[in-house]
Amino acid sequence: MDYDRFSSRRYGADGCFDPNHDANAGLPEGVWCHDCLLRGLYETKYSFVSRADFWIAAANAVIRQTSVNNVLDLRNTFKWGRRDTSNCPGSGDRVPSPNGCDDVEGTFIGRMGMEWKDADVEKECLYMSCGMHRVHDFVLKDAEKEFALMGAHAIGRGDADNSGHEGTWSDNAAEAMIFDKSYYKELFNNAWHPRNRGTTVQDWTLDDTDPQNPRMMLNTDLCLVYDIERANNNCCTIEGSCRSDPRLRQCPIYDEKNKRREAADAVIGFIGESMEDDDNMSFYLAFAEAWETAINLGWEGKVQFDVVYDSGCC
Repeated sequence: MDYDRFSSRRYGADGCFDPNHDANAGLPEGVWCHDCLLRGLYETKYSFVSRADFWIAAANAVIRQTSVNNVLDLRNTFKWGRRDTSNCPGSGDRVPSPNGCDDVEGTFIGRMGMEWKDADVEKECLYMSCGMHRVHDFVLKDAEKEFALMGAHAIGRGDADNSGHEGTWSDNAAEAMIFDKSYYKELFNNAWHPRNRGTTVQDWTLDDTDPQNPRMMLNTDLCLVYDIERANNNCCTIEGSCRSDPRLRQCPIYDEKNKRREAADAVIGFIGESMEDDDNMSFYLAFAEAWETAINLGWEGKVQFDVVYDSGCC
């Protein structure tokens, strides 16, 4: 997510992150340390490929294993041949901060320049197990594809020791191990109110939350649907339902004239016809297409389906 088409050093999927930047807190000691399982797997079995390719292949494996029925399998679209960068100063500044939608738009639409074509049936058969699932003739809107990457918040959690934000986006720890469209349901269907307001780690939470597994949304999540900036980050997403402060007024939803209304419509589109709708196909297709574009930025024409490396690749 640190690709910048306007910079002489574009970065992107290059096997490098800045271990000293706050945006990457937790990665040096928890994911890529000398004793970390992922790094050990790479160094003992897969060091013949670049770190960049390995990290993306590992992410694809997580996506498949956590998607419902392992249906989102991206192996058929994976290309090899990215080269590693040994240092990437300033890359952490390009990762979207949790402050608001300006950061999301600046990263995905501005620096990454993500533009999209309509999805088609052939694309779906690359991303899905077509023998197991009926083929939908989906036409995805641009906003659905631009903001589908945010759906990755369905899995994992925030750690206050690393980011200052504590909790899961999903309903509980078990749900936070399933990659589906639940992120959008949780975003739209709950009464979120501000937490730690006025601090650098202000975010959103719920009244009924397990102290051992608190619930959380960031400004960059809520602003996909609600105009929290107009409300000065002080509102309730369902008026009258935030018991911790009954005085909070309704967070306004973007009106039809606001440029961000497309994002709100995309969220509603992912949710489906009702909150009981469990069909993830629209979200999975949008995410897969967005992900494929993101991991190949800067490597167009330089990566391929076959594994071919020379001795100086990494």
